[in-house]
Amino acid sequence: MTKRETLKRVRDIIRCLEHQQTLPTDTCSVVAAKKLEMLVKEAPASLVYDLSCIHSQLLNSGDDVGTVLNRLKRLLYSEGR
Repeated sequence: MTKRETLKRVRDIIRCLEHQQTLPTDTCSVVAAKKLEMLVKEAPASLVYDLSCIHSQLLNSGDDVGTVLNRLKRLLYSEGR
């Protein structure tokens, strides 16, 4: 998978987490965690560490997805958007 495809999927995860008002919170977190888990397996080596840290934080954050969302946005911005 290319870096561009990876960042496209990161945008999809961000949208999922931002729209958690329409879905139950745990549903969004579970979906985002699954997508991140798959992304870590397929992402380029330069992004694997950051994505795995964010995935771990999402799993351990409980209801606080704000920090995860901010980290994903920062990653997207730092990688050239």
